[in-house]
Amino acid sequence: MTPSPPTRLWHKDVALDEIVHRFTVGDDPAWDQHLVHWDCLGSVAHVQTLARARLLTDADRDALLVGLADIDARDRAGQFVIPPELEDCHTAIEADLVARCGAVGGRIHAGRSRNDQVATALRLFLRHFTLHWLARLHDFAAAALERIDRDGDIPMPGYTHMQAAMPSSIGLWLHAHVEAALEQMHAGLDLLRRLDACPLGTGAGYGVPLPLDRSYTAALLGFTRIQRNPLDVQNSRGRMELYFARVAADIAALVAKLACDLLLFSTAEFGFCSLPTEMTTGSSLMPHKRNPDVLELLRAHEARARARVLEIESITAKLPSGYHRDLQWTKPPAIRTALDTADILAVATRVLSGLEVHRDRLAAAMRPELYATHAALALVRQGMPFREAYRQIAADVTAGRFDARAAAQWHDGGGRLTAGLSSETRAELAQLRQQLDAWQTRVQAAEAALLPAPALQA
Repeated sequence: MTPSPPTRLWHKDVALDEIVHRFTVGDDPAWDQHLVHWDCLGSVAHVQTLARARLLTDADRDALLVGLADIDARDRAGQFVIPPELEDCHTAIEADLVARCGAVGGRIHAGRSRNDQVATALRLFLRHFTLHWLARLHDFAAAALERIDRDGDIPMPGYTHMQAAMPSSIGLWLHAHVEAALEQMHAGLDLLRRLDACPLGTGAGYGVPLPLDRSYTAALLGFTRIQRNPLDVQNSRGRMELYFARVAADIAALVAKLACDLLLFSTAEFGFCSLPTEMTTGSSLMPHKRNPDVLELLRAHEARARARVLEIESITAKLPSGYHRDLQWTKPPAIRTALDTADILAVATRVLSGLEVHRDRLAAAMRPELYATHAALALVRQGMPFREAYRQIAADVTAGRFDARAAAQWHDGGGRLTAGLSSETRAELAQLRQQLDAWQTRVQAAEAALLPAPALQA
């Protein structure tokens, strides 16, 4: 018997307005290509749970598992495409299983809805990229610490209001970005804990009247717990994506601040540093130009990241409980966020490692007035009230009488990163790396037992 053509999962032999259909589907098939592996992963766990409940025979289970592994392999090879008429990855995967396995393929959807199916695929996708971000943040912080080992003692001006203020150093400046990266690693670990609840087995939001062992499903997928309330699974759609996007926006802000600094410091007027030639672009008109496009785009990414937070927030605001089709539109900003954040961290780390520091220009910028505060505080240590010391040094600077070269100790100690501060930071980074390794070991072992993980671009 010739198998019937694949249909939508909700098809009821009623004619559909194709214009409305195209509008409701939109570009969902394109975005769902990013979720095929994760939907296959959730489906493998669901098949094993159905078999455990004796709702599938061993032969049916094995046929479905082979089919899902084949779909996943074709997807990773770029050979599994979601046709627009099938709407999403869930329908395309089931249609492929039916074509391969016959009626057995139609058994896979017992005990689940596309509502908990997409929640599970997204949860797995978000968890995967959160782990990836954490690894990239670690690499970024480690690269900055390597630069501190190499160049940290080089003096540089510190600025407030974009005006030279007090002595600083390459070490103190870079260390600030390391500390911000550590803060975002803590945020990423908190995000992982929020994501660490399995939504699968809750159906459309009101439970499934079948003997499904949800804790077993959760363990298969590497979750430590189930998401207890089935309605909260649907209410958390958008909520999880929103927190994911907020963490990403703060990571983008960290990178943007570094990029802004480097754009300023690499101008001819400052000349503190420069990018290697291979990291710059040229002008189509001006032969002499070397443009730091990479820094400008790293800066611009923050705006895009903040906009995606607003996009998700606006879509989910004031929705009542349960699933609503509005939530389909939270997928594109979440997926874009996942991919872009991994990229900007990789690029920022590369920039940090390749940066060229110009010691002569930094030394020339260490003008005497940077030490005015040190001079005022030296008078305070001798017993003078601070406000009187402040006015005396201000008068000396204004009259051109102030010369900090007479106080060599200020040059030795001003703005340096202390060894104690550096060692505390390195210890914290090592602890965060251990936590990340523990998460990766548990999650990757669980996922690898179900399906091979997709490769990430370096």
